[in-house]
Amino acid sequence: MVRLIVSVLVSGLLLSSCTGLAVKEIQSYKIEKKREPLDLPMPVPLELVDVEWIVVTKDNIDEVMEKVKAEGGDYALFAVTDEGYKKQPVNFADIRNKLYEQNQIILSYKEYYESGERDTAEGTD
Repeated sequence: MVRLIVSVLVSGLLLSSCTGLAVKEIQSYKIEKKREPLDLPMPVPLELVDVEWIVVTKDNIDEVMEKVKAEGGDYALFAVTDEGYKKQPVNFADIRNKLYEQNQIILSYKEYYESGERDTAEGTD
């Protein structure tokens, strides 16, 4: 019991002696740094290669295969149903929209980094 009282008193003395220590205040400051231009080239529009489509039906399959053989090519069929063919424009529209969205992001970054004046209330990087 006496040991417990002594250890509590010693702990209390040690803890109370720590309160007298001074704590240094941390200094902070800002350095204004001018943004560097991104120097990003704008994306070049796509120049797609023409693709020849051959519509193969049950009525012309033999004729198409003979024509491909006569031209010295190997042939393979890549088929899509009429419903799948109708869905292709939707996919192409989604691709165009995504490209437009990415282009707008690039333009926004370019404007942000290359704008003349900067609002100092926004802070620095």
